[in-house]
Amino acid sequence: MKITSSDYKYQHLGTVYRLVEQFELISRTDLAKLSGFAPASMTVLTKILIDHKLILERTSQNLPSRGRPAVGLSVSPFHWRYLCLTLAPQKLSIALCDLSGKLIYQQHYNLTSDEYLSLDQHILHCIQTFSLNTPLTNEALLAISISVVGKIDRTKTIITQLGQQPLTCPLVETLHRHFNQPILLNEHFQLWLLAEATLGSLIANDNVIFLQLDDQVNLSVLLKGALLHQDEHKRMNVDKMIMPKFSPLSDEIAEQQTEIERYQLTNQVTFPALANLIDRYFDHQHTCLEDKINYFCEQVEAENPQAMQILSHLTDNLAYMLMNLINIFSTEKIMLNSPLLRIKKPLFEQLQTKLQQNLLLNELRIDIVTSQYDWDSPLIPSIAIKLGIYEGCLLKGIVEV
Repeated sequence: MKITSSDYKYQHLGTVYRLVEQFELISRTDLAKLSGFAPASMTVLTKILIDHKLILERTSQNLPSRGRPAVGLSVSPFHWRYLCLTLAPQKLSIALCDLSGKLIYQQHYNLTSDEYLSLDQHILHCIQTFSLNTPLTNEALLAISISVVGKIDRTKTIITQLGQQPLTCPLVETLHRHFNQPILLNEHFQLWLLAEATLGSLIANDNVIFLQLDDQVNLSVLLKGALLHQDEHKRMNVDKMIMPKFSPLSDEIAEQQTEIERYQLTNQVTFPALANLIDRYFDHQHTCLEDKINYFCEQVEAENPQAMQILSHLTDNLAYMLMNLINIFSTEKIMLNSPLLRIKKPLFEQLQTKLQQNLLLNELRIDIVTSQYDWDSPLIPSIAIKLGIYEGCLLKGIVEV
């Protein structure tokens, strides 16, 4: 596709905006040095961003620049707003943020399987309810970013799976009937991956295994600073990896599955699979999957023998899968994101021990770390909007060049 001169202008605006955001307060002189743009061009670019209320001027006594009393530039939190939605199988979180990423207002809505039939209409209704508590000014709403714990189609307009439930939800089309702003639909794992690799605690790491465990196993590998899988979903499919039979639980957890499917990773470690063992070994009244997982975590915290046995089964399988990947890619850092982080201490201790006992590369010291973002943090869907500004795409709707 041919890139026009105006496209380059938007990219340059995005570059300047990103530097301003990165340094929080920076002079035009330093911006010109860091960006490589001529001072005259920098004056024009910053004026455009200021005129459109994306950045503002602030005075500072400590700004490291020469010349007259320091006037720096920072992101303006006063005008533009954006909506962040995190859609999980049983919960919808909606957050309104300012341009700096600061949370203004957040609300959570329960979601039942009955609402899957008209999921797009239900989400629209939740947004409309949300706007009653914090009015959404159409002129100041920059974009809507939706993070789906599931799968979307290649056009990024339709949700095709929520958790493990297949469906067809034309969410973008439905929302476009009510909103003129850009609507960015992405998978939660992809956005989490981008948030950590772009802005998070692993920004300086070149070799990392990213693992997200919930209703699904989502996994990707950062190798020499580049994602191993460069398709738009950036995911390594390990669902059908065959696990050894570690204990009788390997049969009990998936006894309804065929002999071929029973020992596949997805049927040994995902939350729907763990729920089978929770139902089998505990007398409880929970029907919701999320409540079952929380109950399991409570039992692990209480060191219930059955819960510890299930945890051991889980870590046996995860360690086996990770061991194979580490032996191939020689990665020493694993980032895990999961609601199971509530039981981080015993979970990590068991994984660490089992990995070190079975690795072929004895010189590697494996470091298991957690995400700096909460599982349903609005900062995860925020990354889609930030990247859209950095690349200049989202500036086209509000800036004329």
